[in-house]
Amino acid sequence: MVRESELITGIAVRGDGRGRLLGFPTANLKLDDESQRPADGVYACRVKLEEKLYKGALHVGPRPTFAGAVPTVEVHILDFPDRDLYDTMISFQPAVRLRDIMKFASADELQEALARDCAMAASALR
Repeated sequence: MVRESELITGIAVRGDGRGRLLGFPTANLKLDDESQRPADGVYACRVKLEEKLYKGALHVGPRPTFAGAVPTVEVHILDFPDRDLYDTMISFQPAVRLRDIMKFASADELQEALARDCAMAASALR
């Protein structure tokens, strides 16, 4: 169960749109309290959005596959329709750390890793 006191909250802001292009749209979050920012990595997480709970895959930190990309906190919400969430308050709770940040040789390799990440997140959150 997710306790409100354990949730990290932020507002969805505009990102580069790369997640959507790769088939894994993300909500890029500007955190209410940066001191709550998890350590860099990829996590299975629980997401609270519009009073409902969802499973998600969370990325925190740099994006070394793309030159010049700034570090982000972004979440792909599993089994959620791709829709505009800009300016929406989203809360999350990292549950399981899946892996470190990695640089991939191509967008295709990154896309394959994202598919694995999402599968591992879904499994970890059962």
